Amino acid sequence: MFGTEKVKSRSKKKFMGLTSAMEMAYEDPTRYGVVVDAASQLCDMLQQDEVSLTTAEKLRVMKSLTKAKVRAFMGGVSDNYRAFKSLDGISNSLIQLL
Repeated sequence: MFGTEKVKSRSKKKFMGLTSAMEMAYEDPTRYGVVVDAASQLCDMLQQDEVSLTTAEKLRVMKSLTKAKVRAFMGGVSDNYRAFKSLDGISNSLIQLL
């Protein structure tokens, strides 16, 4: 009983930590690889772990991912466009999982 609560708590902390890392990385246009990796890990965690999020946390994740997509798209460079396409696919999966 208590063991599963600790695992859920650790998973949630790691999940929100990845969200924070993604938020910090999308400020720098050269770090979109980090953003895509973090978003991919978020999606994997939702598929594999039992991460229960509040509505505010779900909104934060989606808001951060949307901002990252917009900034990647506005960059205009082919690398940024590839990052946008990757983030777009990941965000579709995240929406279904949330």
